[in-house]
Amino acid sequence: MRGYLISFLSVCGVVLFTVLMLFSGNLCFFWLYLELSSLCLVPSFFLSMETEKLNSLFSYIVASSISSSLILCGVMFVDLMPLMILGFLIKFGLFPFFGWVYNVIIGSNWLVVWGLSTALKASFFFFSFFLSCSYIGIVNWLSAVTFLFCGSVFWVISYNWYYCWSHMMLVSSASLVVMSLVVSLDYLAYLYVVYVVWATMVICFFEKKGGDMSLDGVGLCFMFCSLLVSFPCSISVFYKLVIGGCIFSCYFPVFVCWVFYNISEQFYLVKLIISQEVPKEMGGLFNVL
Repeated sequence: MRGYLISFLSVCGVVLFTVLMLFSGNLCFFWLYLELSSLCLVPSFFLSMETEKLNSLFSYIVASSISSSLILCGVMFVDLMPLMILGFLIKFGLFPFFGWVYNVIIGSNWLVVWGLSTALKASFFFFSFFLSCSYIGIVNWLSAVTFLFCGSVFWVISYNWYYCWSHMMLVSSASLVVMSLVVSLDYLAYLYVVYVVWATMVICFFEKKGGDMSLDGVGLCFMFCSLLVSFPCSISVFYKLVIGGCIFSCYFPVFVCWVFYNISEQFYLVKLIISQEVPKEMGGLFNVL
């Protein structure tokens, strides 16, 4: 019971400091609230004391410390702004800095995954303000490579739902970053809300389902298709259309790489559910697919 209470307070701290970060008045407070929100997630790792969880916590602390130090250098000295950009790239897990994201997600619990995937991504609102024209191209290409990598390994490294969500979350992070370069702030807020709602529902589904990737029963199949498979009138297709419409306004090669990832992901998910013992009641749904 104590562990759940601490985890609840941990999540409340993450959300509180994230909101304060969004309304911070200067860079120093922005950095302070950003790091406090990251630190507040640490107690959630202790819902269980397995060795994997401690390894995951170690990776999280190391990555957060490095990115925090680099961002602070950019906050204090304008000439070190490239280090701040590097710190954000590490924090968002863009290529080639996504190794720690896999270590954290695969070895932690779904509460940590939710905090890392949603609230701690809010700093992307500020990312475009720190970029000069010379770095926008680099960020676009790193995001494109992230899409290509995740689309390629989806078929190879997807042993459970944690691995699947790792790919999805990295692609969503890269998408939010590239969209922040071209989309207005008010529309970014709308996109972020859409992403948080979709991510929360998917993570709740994964947590309810457990570690195995079997889909037994009509209800689970329906939830899986609604949240993850892009068929007409599903939540997934609404989310992807909203995100895809914004990425289309970005650099065209980035959009092509994003489309490649989504085709790879959707083929994998459709193959996964077809390979299950699909209930007869779901036959009508797969006629649409």
